[in-house]
Amino acid sequence: MLKYIVTVTEDLLIPATLVSLLFAYCEAVWKRKGRTFLNVGIVAGLATSAVMAVVKNTTKLIYTNQWNLWIFIATIAVSTLFIIYTMVIGRKRQSGACAAISCLMAAALTALLIFYEAPDVFAYPLLFNTAGNGVLSVDYLVRFIGWGLGLILSFVYMRYLYRCATALRRAPLLLVALSLGLISNAVRCLGQAIRPWLTRAKWLPGFLPSYSKADYPWAFPFSAFVANNTLLFSVVAAGLAMVIPLALFIHNTRITELYNNPAQHRKLKSICRRNRRQATTVVVCFVLSIMNLTVVRAYDSRVIELSPPEAYAIADDNVCIPLAQLEDGHLHRFEYTAESGVKIRWIIIKKPGSASYGVGLDACEVCGDAGYFERGGQVVCKRCDVVMNINTIGFKGGCNPIPLEYRVADGQVTIPLQAVLDGEKEFK
Repeated sequence: MLKYIVTVTEDLLIPATLVSLLFAYCEAVWKRKGRTFLNVGIVAGLATSAVMAVVKNTTKLIYTNQWNLWIFIATIAVSTLFIIYTMVIGRKRQSGACAAISCLMAAALTALLIFYEAPDVFAYPLLFNTAGNGVLSVDYLVRFIGWGLGLILSFVYMRYLYRCATALRRAPLLLVALSLGLISNAVRCLGQAIRPWLTRAKWLPGFLPSYSKADYPWAFPFSAFVANNTLLFSVVAAGLAMVIPLALFIHNTRITELYNNPAQHRKLKSICRRNRRQATTVVVCFVLSIMNLTVVRAYDSRVIELSPPEAYAIADDNVCIPLAQLEDGHLHRFEYTAESGVKIRWIIIKKPGSASYGVGLDACEVCGDAGYFERGGQVVCKRCDVVMNINTIGFKGGCNPIPLEYRVADGQVTIPLQAVLDGEKEFK
């Protein structure tokens, strides 16, 4: 669940910020015309994202693997044109063809910002790893809840940032925050696009037929910096936008407008309270988003140490483990070192309400030798975080541990040593 809260927040923080500021700026300058154009851009971005999510994950069309490169380039181009055109011509309220051109660029930019990230976000529910349990399972539900919480946080943040920006009524401040955010995002897009673009730019005059560090020594460090500092670009874009709610909060700490009677005074006080609440909501959402990208991500990606292997005996080419050692119902891990030096691990757990045991290698056919650990009385795959049904441990399929032959006799679980050795290939 935490993985998808973090991933959705990371994917949507920048587009949510920039689209909110774009919407507020266009409404402040071009009123109804600006809203209409941007609504069209939002619908176009969401619709094309949904189509791309389905096509990308249900077909093998070549162009679906290259679409993001052209989106990067288009986003950079339209962002640059919008900033230059708005700064040069948009100092005063526009009308006629100038307004239509500005609104059209803003709508195109909105669609690109959404189309840049939303296909992956839409596709996550199609890719949840549920170990073969399907959509009607607890594993799917938990992941879907995490995905949904990420969407809700992004929507609330976007909605209230827009409200704060429209309530502040300072188009120049909006334009500065928006322009700096677009520049930051353009740098991010350039860092992600530069290497594949150089590789595919064979048809352009003056470009080499393939990319290498020697050919373009500046491109690799730049793209590596962008790839390793995705959090920085999210913080910069959203942090610049925090000027809006902070300015709104400060502006509404006291009443500056004139009023003629107590009723007007109460109304102005109510407006100030509402604006302060909206500003506070945006800041809280921003803080939660940054916490998701730092604290929650660190917690979710923490390295889980497997429990140390327990003692056992070997007699007559059999591994022997006393039942008394396994009666507590917890996960028990064992290890055998083969002649090749490979450490072969297996696990045993007593099934709840039963006299049988789940016995299998500490590996599966899906996630390899990552291993399993116990969390809150549940057995969990270390790699994909899927919770095992303890009663199915010892059966083939999905993310279940690879079964081991065993028998229960004379107060102990007995596993043929050869069955353990046959599992060596899973741990190489």
